[in-house]
Amino acid sequence: MAIVSAPALLRAGRLSGPGAVVIENGRVLEVLDEVPPPASDHVSLASGVLSAGLLDVQINGSFGVDFAGATPDQWGAVMAGLASHGVTGVQPTIITAPLDELASACARAREARDALADEPVCHILGVHLEGPFIAPARKGAHRGELMIDPTRQALDTLLGPAATRDILLTVTVAPERRHALEAVRRLVDAGIVVSVGHTDATAAQVWAAADAGATMTTHIFNAQRPFGHREPGVPGAVLADQRFFIGTVIDGQHLHPAVVKIVYAAAEGRVVGVTDAIDTAGLPNGTPLEFGGQLVTNDEHGLGRRPDGTIAGSGIVLDEGVRRMIRAGREPAVVITSCTETAARAIGRTDVGHLRPGAHADLVWWDGTWTPRRVWVAGHEIATAE
Repeated sequence: MAIVSAPALLRAGRLSGPGAVVIENGRVLEVLDEVPPPASDHVSLASGVLSAGLLDVQINGSFGVDFAGATPDQWGAVMAGLASHGVTGVQPTIITAPLDELASACARAREARDALADEPVCHILGVHLEGPFIAPARKGAHRGELMIDPTRQALDTLLGPAATRDILLTVTVAPERRHALEAVRRLVDAGIVVSVGHTDATAAQVWAAADAGATMTTHIFNAQRPFGHREPGVPGAVLADQRFFIGTVIDGQHLHPAVVKIVYAAAEGRVVGVTDAIDTAGLPNGTPLEFGGQLVTNDEHGLGRRPDGTIAGSGIVLDEGVRRMIRAGREPAVVITSCTETAARAIGRTDVGHLRPGAHADLVWWDGTWTPRRVWVAGHEIATAE
């Protein structure tokens, strides 16, 4: 048994303290509203905030690795790198590709999840397929020619491999595509989260998807029909509907910080902070790489762009997104909660992202600059990036 105490703990969406987390067998045994006496098994943090580990549920890669084609060694290196930044759980995101390639990517992700399950690194929570059932009209950095309707046959092919069924957690769908609502119902019945994204859907079509079981949106405002005062579009539809969790890129580049402020205010308790990071994340700006079969490079703001300037994804790790939002004036408790507890609720998990009995003892100690200074994964302390 071990104890980690701090002047402030973030739990249930708010800061309180002082307090302590009691750890046993890699899990949270108890959360105390007081600090126990000094002992050999007691880590006493004199300052800062203790929270659950960050969860990034939309992340395509980092540290030079694209999850779509990662090797076992690359998976291990990326998961260790993310953990050193306080990111203790991710949903690897694979962008539009042929169905057989998506199946192969899912199989490799499952193998990596199982191989790393007992290692003190970031957990692989499940795979997010951000395509191919999306709209060419809002393709963003995806390849429009590879996008298809979510027909029964396409879903049979997608869900056929056992490895895919075992690891697939989220699928982004454009509700206006033919057969989309039937696909949403089938995916939800299979225990898969459906996220509305890369879509030119009207608000009515978005709400129809919610009626069918969709519960999330993929990077609000980006690659979707915009908000209008007569046609709410996708952003207006999901912000106004309590059934949706709101995936929100918090790099300060995909969305102006003022827009992020509006999202947090309009969807209190439903915002899921993500990076939408690609393989350039964690590398020096200007490093040329390939992502989704095309060249990509971080600009001076840490934003991954195609040669034509199209945004391909973020080039930061989630802890940097937290700092950027806090510097922009967002409340630290609100921002970190969106990347921990709310992210966990969005994917139906109670065992990660929370400081509560029974959860994984994945902890982050934040200093006064909101930098992770100490990180624990399943109760094991690991080296941090800074």
